Amino acid sequence: MKNLKIWSLLMLLAVTVSGCNNGTDQPAAGLEHIVNEWKLATWGGVDAPFTVYIDFNEDNTYEMYQQVYGLEFVKFSGTYNVSGSIVTGTYSDGQNWKSGYKASISGDFNTLVLNSQEDASIESVYEVTLIPEDIRTEASTRSVVGVEPLL
Repeated sequence: MKNLKIWSLLMLLAVTVSGCNNGTDQPAAGLEHIVNEWKLATWGGVDAPFTVYIDFNEDNTYEMYQQVYGLEFVKFSGTYNVSGSIVTGTYSDGQNWKSGYKASISGDFNTLVLNSQEDASIESVYEVTLIPEDIRTEASTRSVVGVEPLL
């Protein structure tokens, strides 16, 4: 009888533990608002030396428009994932982003902060903005020699 009680308690504990979700699969508070259009405001603590727009979509795809030479923009796209407070992604060519990023969104949902997990000194701050239609339509999707995507 004693063994039956012990086994019953162990089974109850196993069911309870396996049924718990530690929340790492769900976005951290506020990150459900990552679905938006963003413009890079600061990078590494200074005004952004180039223009980058990112459009995170509900279907976990994104499009990034990165300024490369003068006024030319290159379009990068792929998929992203939010797990807890970490955002990771893959480019459409299968290449992973350089790093995962610890992300947070301001209380008014207008500012997105991405901190590189690889290099903590790299903090990118984005602000909500509409991506200009001419940039969307004129951005090249070709591979530009020597152009390294931001993420």
